[in-house]
Amino acid sequence: MGFLKKDSDFSSGEHYSVVSAECYFQGALSVQGSLRVDGTLEGTVDNARHVIVGTEGKIVGDVTAQVVVCGGVIEGNVCADMLEVLAPASIKGDIRAKKMMVEEGGRIDGRCAIGGTEGEEISSDDEAEEDDKSKK
Repeated sequence: MGFLKKDSDFSSGEHYSVVSAECYFQGALSVQGSLRVDGTLEGTVDNARHVIVGTEGKIVGDVTAQVVVCGGVIEGNVCADMLEVLAPASIKGDIRAKKMMVEEGGRIDGRCAIGGTEGEEISSDDEAEEDDKSKK
């Protein structure tokens, strides 16, 4: 991403927030720019443009962003336009994304709704309907 490099484009108005490896944060974050988590964040992340979870990073809570790149651990639901799960990352929660890429070694423990329309929600009713259809 290069946002700590000298040639970064800070004039674009893009805001970057970092929870470094030494940090522990508890609470809800409404991030209108990009967020990188290398430490531990307990709480929800809303309204972000990009959320990057480093290999040692951990988010315990729901994440809503345009782009989510997970290299560490997310324990919560993820809603994104694009989700990338790197090896050996893990996500424990339901996923709703327009596009998703999972590297070999990346783990997901939850239900996935990929490529649906924006208004769709993941619910247990959908699962029950599918079970009823398969029994008929």
